[in-house]
Amino acid sequence: MSNAKRFSFVLLCLCFLILISGCGDNVKNSEEIREVATRLGKKLAENQNLPGLSIAVLREGRDKPVSVTMGKASLENNVPMAPESMIKIGSVTKVFTATLIHEFIEQGKLSYDTPIDKFFPGFPEASRIQVRHLLDHTSGIPDMLQQPEVQSNMCKYWSPKDLIALIATKPLDFEPGTDQRYSNTGYLMLAVICEQISGRSYGDLIRTRLKKPLDMQTLEVGNDHDIVPHLSCGYTTSPKTGLGLPMMASLAIAMGTGNLEAMPSDTVRLVNIGNILKNNVLDTAELKPLKLDNGKIASFESPIGDSEGYTGSYLDGFTLFAFHEPDITLAGKVGSFPGFGTVYLYDRQSKFAVVVSVNNEILVTDAILLGANILNELRP
Repeated sequence: MSNAKRFSFVLLCLCFLILISGCGDNVKNSEEIREVATRLGKKLAENQNLPGLSIAVLREGRDKPVSVTMGKASLENNVPMAPESMIKIGSVTKVFTATLIHEFIEQGKLSYDTPIDKFFPGFPEASRIQVRHLLDHTSGIPDMLQQPEVQSNMCKYWSPKDLIALIATKPLDFEPGTDQRYSNTGYLMLAVICEQISGRSYGDLIRTRLKKPLDMQTLEVGNDHDIVPHLSCGYTTSPKTGLGLPMMASLAIAMGTGNLEAMPSDTVRLVNIGNILKNNVLDTAELKPLKLDNGKIASFESPIGDSEGYTGSYLDGFTLFAFHEPDITLAGKVGSFPGFGTVYLYDRQSKFAVVVSVNNEILVTDAILLGANILNELRP
């Protein structure tokens, strides 16, 4: 080999080594992540209707989230929002419930095609409603939180048995598998299925199968009477009265569908559920809108402020977010509870996940867009 060829070969090898080193774990370090989250978070924190903001970022396979907080956890007592501040995460709870279901499927104790009459004998059309329909909101089962009997007193606690019995008196919204409509009832039923299969309470399953394995220090199964240390106060905004307190509502009623509480740096550890599941659907499911049994495509458009927002679809326990600006497609979940809003978003390309929590339910859509912008900047 001539000296010129030898030099070219060595140069090529050096370029290759530089390239593969740039593709490794050193995508963004903690200070770079903190800078992005802080800079972008400040724009939302300037909103006078937002008391407080908490952001957590973690890359898949890592165990030390980067946390950024701004504003107040309590306006009444002048308490700053801190990384330790607990948030009611609302429907992000559904990702936890779906993970339990996927674990039982992997263990052969359940399947996507299992009809729910096995668990709810006598429930109308239960022989035609499958587990998969509950996971992707295509069951046609009416949403329990939209029923007049529940809405007349949102503080009242309903047991899962009583809620399911109430919904059993209502007609289906559509034939199973032919449409997609958000149903909290479906996830309540999935939580009950988990209890029936395991013989253990939903709370016990969350603590032993998710909280402990994922090293979530603060994750709590919320109820209506416990004192929760460091729990942030929640607020809302009314056109007539401005910033104020939200309506009161039972947290315990939302078992499996919205009753979990955690600090964002624990919620973001969902990025590592691949440590629990062989098939982590947030990494493997096809990121495009769901195709229904009748061939129709199930999707919805969700504008955010003056932007186009995103195209969404409910997929196997999570939500597809195809943002228009920034141009990025993510997997995740949005949760709201009176006074609170939380978004969990995961980017398959960079392997980063972000949780953005706000203590004003009205600003949850702004939190969604902030999360997308953070992940967009964290891409290599």
